[in-house]
Amino acid sequence: MKLAYMYATPEVAPAHVTAVQGDAAACFARIKELGYEGVELLVRDPRAIDHGLIERQLADAGLAMPAVCTGEVYGEDKLSLADPEPSRRAETLERMIAAMDLAARFGAMVNVGRMRGRYLDGVERAQTEAWVAEGMQAAADARSETRIVLEPVNHQYANFLMGTAESARFVRGLHRANIGLMLDLAHITIEGEVHRDSLAAAGDLFWHYHVCDSERKAVGDGQWDIVAALNDLDAIGYDGWITAEHFQVPDAETAMAQSIRWLNGHYDKH
Repeated sequence: MKLAYMYATPEVAPAHVTAVQGDAAACFARIKELGYEGVELLVRDPRAIDHGLIERQLADAGLAMPAVCTGEVYGEDKLSLADPEPSRRAETLERMIAAMDLAARFGAMVNVGRMRGRYLDGVERAQTEAWVAEGMQAAADARSETRIVLEPVNHQYANFLMGTAESARFVRGLHRANIGLMLDLAHITIEGEVHRDSLAAAGDLFWHYHVCDSERKAVGDGQWDIVAALNDLDAIGYDGWITAEHFQVPDAETAMAQSIRWLNGHYDKH
């Protein structure tokens, strides 16, 4: 199994995010030293990032880059594909395409989680769904060689496309070969889904996976049955990337070390 850790790129403001923050070269070197094989990038505005520099820094560290996560496009700037204002939808799409350009350097995917947006009072739900569909299709068509993964997001953060089966139906309705799903143990668990049923509902659209423990703690620091979840992945023959995405509690060094120690310990037993 290929294990990655989440890193927030420099344009993301210092915050309580589910990624390590700081000097990229130093963070990448430490992530590699701990035993991870890859780094997933959490971005806010990919146009503000020196793509070539990030590529060189990752190469110097000997790390792959499986995915670009767009969570802070919405988290920090509240931009989404469902914004009623056309200019803000256009800005969201620009950032999405920039993220895809960055991802293309690595053969990586781009995640759409909170950035898809929400149902809003005064806006017909069908209209919201149409805007999101149009935005995702436009991004998929603009960079057809780069994959997009829609992430079901639990009700604490979203009110639209929260469940795996619902999200899978939505993606299939987009009719784009480069759009699939990524699944996150936290969202699956908080939504009360049975993990193996979520994997079955995603089917061949399941391309990427995030893991954390309860309360978004490092893997093994909480109460969730992560052994069972990883066994479910093994049962379907999943051999893609698993990214540890959680808060840096009590600090980044401790959290990074805890997750890789637990995950390596699990896979060493198999």
